Amino acid sequence: MPLARLKTFTLVGIDAFLVDVEVDISAAAVNRTTIVGLPDTAVKESTHRVERAMVNSGFNYVDDNILINLAPAELRKQAATFDLPISIGLLVASGQMSSDLLEEYAIVGELSLEGHTRQGRGTLSIAMEAAKVAGLKGLLIPRANAQEAAVVEQLAVIPVDSLSHAVSLLSGDLELEPEQCNVDRWFVEHGRYEVDFSDVRGQEMVKRALTIAAAGGHNILMLGPPGSGKTMLSKRMPTILPPLVAEESIETTRIYSAMGKLAHGQPLMAVRPFRSPHHTISDAGLVGGGSTPMPGEISLAHNGVLFLDELPEFNRRTLEVLRQPLEDGIVTISRALNTITFPADFMLIAALNPCPCGFRGDPRRKCNCSPQQVEKYMGKISGLLI
Repeated sequence: MPLARLKTFTLVGIDAFLVDVEVDISAAAVNRTTIVGLPDTAVKESTHRVERAMVNSGFNYVDDNILINLAPAELRKQAATFDLPISIGLLVASGQMSSDLLEEYAIVGELSLEGHTRQGRGTLSIAMEAAKVAGLKGLLIPRANAQEAAVVEQLAVIPVDSLSHAVSLLSGDLELEPEQCNVDRWFVEHGRYEVDFSDVRGQEMVKRALTIAAAGGHNILMLGPPGSGKTMLSKRMPTILPPLVAEESIETTRIYSAMGKLAHGQPLMAVRPFRSPHHTISDAGLVGGGSTPMPGEISLAHNGVLFLDELPEFNRRTLEVLRQPLEDGIVTISRALNTITFPADFMLIAALNPCPCGFRGDPRRKCNCSPQQVEKYMGKISGLLI
């Protein structure tokens, strides 16, 4: 049987990398399917999804020895988006279909047991990387991700509904119709915030300070009793920042796409992000990390606002790791196998009470905190961070 070769992509952090899928079928006494090339658990489990997707789509699953190689071998492969390319490779290798387009079109997508495609992560990064590959004309991708990928105008993005639909497209039975994306119309329709800075009445001094901070891109620390409007004002800070330009939108969208946080059918981030993590957040949750490094809250706030309420309640070590990203606008996470850099250019707004009870200096309520308690409370934040 012929050896099948086709192209797909894998995601490492927020960056996409080209992967060659090679499928070889040979007769053997013991029938088994083996995937080599550092696949993670989701990729190894794809053999079961692929088998049922092929059978339920009307194709035959080969009862022979199947070897699937994902190259380059030293690059770890993760996510379930290998389902569709592996299925197409098996069909070509078993002689159930043929196509002259496999060198010109990369294939990405997860399959359900019925053979339908599912929405995946990191589509924008995959499309941007595909546009750089010499000789690659287009990308076959689940329809749910097509609008996001179509933002990359240099690439023909072909939406796919199912395995049988992909086979018809690659075999020439159906015409390849690239997805169209009107980015300008999307920004006009969705570039509005749910709240607005003009909603706030009074607080003229604080509003003036926030306006100056927005104009200069400065971080800001707000100190005041509970209910004085610190959170309300912070949530409206993005509305007075300059609108997202296309380059900023793409940078931020890549992060949200890789984390699976883009809404269904949303091709781009149209407004600046506002992130407000709870004070119990871990170091990895704030700056990013994990065995396979992924972005944290500071990267999700890239080109937007990171709001830390009740600042002294955060773990001091967690706050200290903010210092380098605040200065450099990036965060670098090193592991034994690789080093990954995530963008983290954000405006930091922090809020805290003037004392443990929160009512120090409040003319309406009495503060019962001693000077030692106030000093200990304020001492939880390092002078370097301040």
